[in-house]
Amino acid sequence: MAFNPNAIFLSPSSLADFEKCPQLYYLRNVYRSPRGLKIQLINPNLALGQTIHDVLDQFLKMPSVQRTKDELERVYELIWGNISGEKGGFGGVEEEEGFKKRGEEMLRRFWNNRHFQEIESVKIPSFPKVELGNDLILTGKLDWVEKAEDGYKIVDFKTGKQEEREDSKQMPIYAYLVSQVLKTKNITACYWYLDKDENLTACVLPDLEKTLEYLRKTGEIIKMVRQTNSFKCQSGKESCWACRDMLAIAQGKAKLVSMDPVNRKQEIYILKKAQNSNLKTQNQNSNVKSKDESVGSGQGNLIEVPDDLPF
Repeated sequence: MAFNPNAIFLSPSSLADFEKCPQLYYLRNVYRSPRGLKIQLINPNLALGQTIHDVLDQFLKMPSVQRTKDELERVYELIWGNISGEKGGFGGVEEEEGFKKRGEEMLRRFWNNRHFQEIESVKIPSFPKVELGNDLILTGKLDWVEKAEDGYKIVDFKTGKQEEREDSKQMPIYAYLVSQVLKTKNITACYWYLDKDENLTACVLPDLEKTLEYLRKTGEIIKMVRQTNSFKCQSGKESCWACRDMLAIAQGKAKLVSMDPVNRKQEIYILKKAQNSNLKTQNQNSNVKSKDESVGSGQGNLIEVPDDLPF
């Protein structure tokens, strides 16, 4: 794919950010720190999700003969060290131990499914890219794609407690991406809720043309927003439940706890205690937020950070 200086990259996470709030989209996908890096809020839920995905990504890239239980556990211990303590947003040793045990249980469920120990995935780029026209490019990071009898199957590993909504766009977008990369319309998909399920859950996919229509329509809107610098908060105020924590980081009201300048090219922050207290009061006084829009994670009442990083 030739370099395009005007390209607008779309992914499931960036599209979800935009639909929640244009300012959230800006802060996660456009804004850069003075050091030229993205900014990211961390909390224990995100730290756990990031770790499990990184462990499985490394493990599943190994030849099948090397995929042993000991190796899975070794990789988990190694990667957990990257988010231990404050770097994972943990409020103390007890909280961290609880999340680490949750991760161990997820990996136990994964290991007990012999399928992923024996089957090789389809070789596709880590971040495949598909041109949608008019400078719009679709990309995303897939957890697992394998050859099925009459096509291909996508598996998305989920580490959160909540199941995907029926109208979630994530898997349909992945399906369209795979259909273009592998030149097929025969695609099936499954979620695996590792925090609670021993087996996979089938996902019903909409027509690929319907997904393409959504991508082009939403992509054109995003392109116009970027061109006109119209990233105002959807609430009409300075911030809303979706963007206020990221805005706090951009305003220098958060603590830098980690850097990833090479792979994800981001700075990772936690909110300062005083800021958490203020946000908690704001949230309690707000009638806009629903109970599913925040989680208690040892860092006060923060917005729920999705398990998937904003690729």
